[in-house]
Amino acid sequence: MNDWPMFPLQGLRVFPGRPVRVLGIDLGTTNSAVAEIIWDPGRDEPVTARCLEIDQDTLEGRHTHTLVSSVVAFFNDRVYIGEGAKRLRAESVARGLEQNRNIFYECKNDMGIKRTYHKAPEGFRSAPEIGGHILRFLYEAALAEDPLPVDRVVVTVPASFQTGQRADTLRAAQLAGLELLGGDLLDEPVAAFIDYLFSAENGLAIEPGEQRNLVVFDFGGGTCDVAVFCLGVPEEESRLQIAALAVSRYHRLGGGDIDRAIVHEILIPELLKQNGLERFDLSFSQKKNELEPALLGVAETLKIGLCIEITRLKSFNKYEGADKDRIYKKDPAVHECQLKNKRKLVLRPPTLTAAQFEELLAPFLDRDLLYARETEYRMTCSIFAPLQDALERSGLKPGDVDFCLLMGGSSLIPQVRDAVQEFFPAAQILAHPDRESRQLAVARGAAYHALYLELYGKSLIQPVCHDDIAIRTEKGPLLLVPKGTPLPHPAEGSFAECDGLTIPVTLERGTFDLRLEIVAGEDGRLLFTSPWRISAPLTRGEPVHLHYLYDENQILFMQLSLPGKDAQEILHLQIEKPLTSVVNPESKRLQIFELEEELRLKRVPASQLPGKMVELADLYADLKQYEKAIDWLKAALVYKKGADAHILNKLGIYCGELGDREREEKFYREAAACSSSWGGPWFNLALAFKRRGEIAAAVECVEKALARERLAPYLILRAQLAEAAGETEESKAFLREGLLAFDAPRLLSDWELGWLITAARLAGDEERLKTARAERNRRSRGVDPLEYGQLPDLKTD
Repeated sequence: MNDWPMFPLQGLRVFPGRPVRVLGIDLGTTNSAVAEIIWDPGRDEPVTARCLEIDQDTLEGRHTHTLVSSVVAFFNDRVYIGEGAKRLRAESVARGLEQNRNIFYECKNDMGIKRTYHKAPEGFRSAPEIGGHILRFLYEAALAEDPLPVDRVVVTVPASFQTGQRADTLRAAQLAGLELLGGDLLDEPVAAFIDYLFSAENGLAIEPGEQRNLVVFDFGGGTCDVAVFCLGVPEEESRLQIAALAVSRYHRLGGGDIDRAIVHEILIPELLKQNGLERFDLSFSQKKNELEPALLGVAETLKIGLCIEITRLKSFNKYEGADKDRIYKKDPAVHECQLKNKRKLVLRPPTLTAAQFEELLAPFLDRDLLYARETEYRMTCSIFAPLQDALERSGLKPGDVDFCLLMGGSSLIPQVRDAVQEFFPAAQILAHPDRESRQLAVARGAAYHALYLELYGKSLIQPVCHDDIAIRTEKGPLLLVPKGTPLPHPAEGSFAECDGLTIPVTLERGTFDLRLEIVAGEDGRLLFTSPWRISAPLTRGEPVHLHYLYDENQILFMQLSLPGKDAQEILHLQIEKPLTSVVNPESKRLQIFELEEELRLKRVPASQLPGKMVELADLYADLKQYEKAIDWLKAALVYKKGADAHILNKLGIYCGELGDREREEKFYREAAACSSSWGGPWFNLALAFKRRGEIAAAVECVEKALARERLAPYLILRAQLAEAAGETEESKAFLREGLLAFDAPRLLSDWELGWLITAARLAGDEERLKTARAERNRRSRGVDPLEYGQLPDLKTD
């Protein structure tokens, strides 16, 4: 326990005449929990948060546990929440359950993206509604245990949740009948840290006036939330201050991804083998939507059991030199998996060895390959991607970190803990002693925070602005929020007024763009920029009124106006966490959700349906989810009501990416037969044969492509094939013709530009190679931002 005072009687907002009861709720991706504190001012006892054991109905009877699976099922006219719904998920096909129709899980990932579950019953059609069912379930369980009124409830959210996601969480609370006040949404890493302060046997070594750097590494079932904080105690008996430096949440990187790796790399291949099936005998939908839900629980059980055994062996120094193939976890059960076509597949006692587990874990612990690798079945991303990214954005090195708090059930994987310990050589690794206490820490921390809010009207840990925030003007920065300012600023939560800004020009007619730049620190690094278009007449020196508030959730609200101007010209800005770097690499996935939502809600005209489906297929292919891409292309062909050469050609490409050579060739030939003038399918089939080393077949196909279109890339491929066949002079002739056929690099498509680089390299044309590479680099950087508008001026006294 830390020495600094937690709940002194001095400073109470109102001295309560009865015990105060508060709840902290962790609304998790995989599991949820509720903790309570009952504080009696008349009793001199330590304040302790207690997680409640929740009764959860299942088909087999009642299950009671502190953890409630974040799964909701609608089955036989009854709603199951928690363990009962989780067990139903394992029997989805046999029970007639379909994700987002009558069984719902991992819905937290859909917060803030306006995705609807159109097949679901009313009241179950969005992530906030599902979250509302879980919150109500937890809240009503707490009320059933004790009739004492609840004075305050705090619900936790990932630190990187943006306004839309926080708004959806508030809506979920509202649907559950909870009235959340200011500060009642608490960032999960902060909640975990608060709980550690109360539960740790030894306090943190932070002396008054010192600052320490803390990394909270929350590796749960569905997310990996990394937050970097600066801690400080400014004076004796003062509240601990905490400033968020960076947040990097990698959506869908969690223990669930490791479970999916076990399902698709170990269990399904073994299932196919035991049932005499080949790799492509089952479709994507059968593997993903029918087998995966049935086997996820098996994978998790094997993983947890193996981790417990590895931890035990490590404690006796008997793991490192052992034969990893002989260390294993076996599930003694026989698992029947029923498919929708009524076929039953049987998986006999599945086993996971330490050797298999370490091979699966390797990409999750890779320090070099930090990019996400995703298939339609699962995502693989190194835990060091969010860790290194958050550190870089906070300006820290691993050696600068003083404390690293491990949170989430997946941080109990022994290889994960060892890797994090090695990454932070100077840090004290902080952790709760066991799996359950680590999984419940966020709920307990939320309860402590709720009690402090209720008793004192302010946060237990004081958020501060860790750098100067200013608005840039013609004469330099105008300070808005000084470094070290406690939040909210102003303290009472009202808007501050700044009248120092003025219009820099005189304009009689037309419009003028006033460029607004919000900067930070002594170096004036740019945090945010936006134009404000205002109409004439304007007079140089006339005042610009600025009102602003930087709240406790690190949202900077700004309102700019001109005296006498129409209210429509008032500019309202809301800048989320301007000093905190938040990384959420989900743009393509969000595009997919938006397109799928348009299709679900039938907002797309029938004539545009095939095009939208092809667009979806391309997005899935960008994520390397080729089987999903193929499903959408097939659907597009159905709506086309006939063959389409371009769609068939894409089907050939994506089958090739899957290694399905038979269907790859079939689709290319069918595409070529649909068009008498386009050589693309023959060209792609030639490439496929070239990759297989079948040069004669490749030559035959590329000649058919050239007979239709004598395009530069076709000629370069023909040159490569001639060279491979030992026909040097022919190769040179095709290469010369191909180089002459290319347009200027800026006029080429990305595909053509790639072939120009190949051609220049083959020809040894260094100048052309340099020009082509420069154009490719220019495109990869994107369009350079344009500077437009003029900064505001400062009023002179």
